Amino acid sequence: MHSSTVIPFIDAHSHLHSLPFDAWETLGMAGMAAVVLSAGNPHLYREIHDEAPDWADVKRYWDGPIRMAAVAEEKHFLKAFVAVGISSMTRVEQWQEAVERLPEYLKMPHVVALGETGIDPVQYFGMDWPLEEQKIVLEEQVRVAKALDVPIILHTPMPKKSRDYLGVGKPALAELISNLPADKYKRYFLDMGMEIIDRIGLDHSRVVIDHADETIIEYVLRETGAFIGIGVGLTQRHTDPKFFADIVERHGAQRLMINSDHVAYISTDLLAIPKTIREMRRRGIDVQTISRAVFDNANEFYGLGLEG
Repeated sequence: MHSSTVIPFIDAHSHLHSLPFDAWETLGMAGMAAVVLSAGNPHLYREIHDEAPDWADVKRYWDGPIRMAAVAEEKHFLKAFVAVGISSMTRVEQWQEAVERLPEYLKMPHVVALGETGIDPVQYFGMDWPLEEQKIVLEEQVRVAKALDVPIILHTPMPKKSRDYLGVGKPALAELISNLPADKYKRYFLDMGMEIIDRIGLDHSRVVIDHADETIIEYVLRETGAFIGIGVGLTQRHTDPKFFADIVERHGAQRLMINSDHVAYISTDLLAIPKTIREMRRRGIDVQTISRAVFDNANEFYGLGLEG
């Protein structure tokens, strides 16, 4: 069936709403059946904030992708869905109001998940968001996800340098970060998030731990029941198509989800997911395993109800 055609895929976490028309067209022609747009990150829109965004800003960040999702199939012949949440990467004022409005948004058409959200020590625009407040914001969102039984995208941070990312300032937690070995960085902040998830009692099967790399993958597989999201689309990360294929060969595809994490403010490989599929095919990985990693898991996790 797939010997001479592309294998359909779902991009399980993207910010494609920040990219132009031609990007949507190219991905649709390359086999994208659907995309989950992660909304709520202020920096995605190449806006520079002198003050922390507030509820009005967050509402705008949520509303835009939802409107885009409503017309994506008509314009680009692919389905678009949305995840809404309070990002941990830029301090948000009036976050309490955003939390109060989350249930309303999570019941809207095209909205399928809460996120991405988590804990991140480095804030865009040089702002400071104490970890203790970030934990409270995450906890309130986890409570909403549990109450409504919706999946949640859990962001795990990576070290950021101002030369690489738009608007990243010197982190207030620079001393803490400098004392964390590179192989412990993600795990340190992931543990904070998982402690909250376990304390609230959110079932791990409703969680995808995103931006995963070799420092946390085995831990997540061994110690949790969560799904693993691996982004292959940002050229500054080493989790490229070959990395993803390596993980599938080593661990199988049962709990893996591929995503691009495409954004508009750093270099992206637009065709990273199709390249990953071809890499896996060249290695002789069977079509059922590939489809599990690039379509089935996301389709089931988000409850999209699509046919492969």
